[in-house]
Amino acid sequence: MRITTNMIMRNYQNSLYNNMGGLESARKQVDTQMRISAAYEDPGAAANASVLKARYARNEDYRNNLESVQKWFDEQHSAIYQVGQIATQIGEKYSVEAVTDTMSSEGRDTYAEQLRNLQNTMVQFMNSKFGHAIVLRANGGTEEGPFQLSVAAKTLLYRGVDVNELANAAELDHLAGETSYVDIGYGMTFDQAGNIVPSTALDAAFPGITAIGYGQTADGTSKNLILLTGQMAELLEADTFDREEYDKLWTQFQEGADELQDSLTKIGTKANMVETTLGKLEDEKIALQDQFNNEIGIDPALAITNYSYAMYTYNSALKVGTGILGPSLLDFLA
Repeated sequence: MRITTNMIMRNYQNSLYNNMGGLESARKQVDTQMRISAAYEDPGAAANASVLKARYARNEDYRNNLESVQKWFDEQHSAIYQVGQIATQIGEKYSVEAVTDTMSSEGRDTYAEQLRNLQNTMVQFMNSKFGHAIVLRANGGTEEGPFQLSVAAKTLLYRGVDVNELANAAELDHLAGETSYVDIGYGMTFDQAGNIVPSTALDAAFPGITAIGYGQTADGTSKNLILLTGQMAELLEADTFDREEYDKLWTQFQEGADELQDSLTKIGTKANMVETTLGKLEDEKIALQDQFNNEIGIDPALAITNYSYAMYTYNSALKVGTGILGPSLLDFLA
């Protein structure tokens, strides 16, 4: 069989195109660090990689949720901690021993003014925001603040409800028990009534009313730290100092301060769980990356070696082409 010039040219062009394709494939491997660039190249590996990518994306969503919740808990802890510091200050500096009936009225007025200032500061901290959201209410509403202290500082409202009114006990219990669940990868599920099963999600809410107390004791003493602070100031402002009543208020204040510390512990427990879960998700992220790389990834050194070899082959093919495509009459006429 006679081998014509056209046959040689066609064979050469086909080989050159194959070399160009190999070079392009090797270049993609270097750029993407992946062994395949299309599903048809390895359908099984591509299918497994698709599943791993979906799991990785879900993992990333959970990690983003948890990082946001972690910041949220930090803000909650900070607000309660600041109020706790004020409570500690009141406990140390404004005890019955520190405020005696022998103190002058001017001295008691000074103490009363300081307590009023601390009372207002507590309200400000309890209305703290993270961005535009209020951190110490269930759904992070954006109103001015859930706590509103009356001008005379004798009434405190939480979301419009008087915290010291016995008739509001049921409503306050409901507000104190509000939740705001976040899916963090525990397989969040719902019961037959459509409510979230608490053990399958994280409750990121911490209604502030649970931290500073509400309602009254059996003898009618307020359980709310902010109101107790104002009532102590009111006793100090009176012409005659009622030591026994002040002692009762201060004792109740100390009990509320202890419960406030329990609130810090509860937030800290949630924050620790978030940190632990973040670590678990980070480990899962690394494992998914390893599995993905094992399926369709390629070692960078091997990818560069393949590319160098493909480039060498392609350049060799071009050199062979110069021998096949000899000069024609047109080359001399040019």
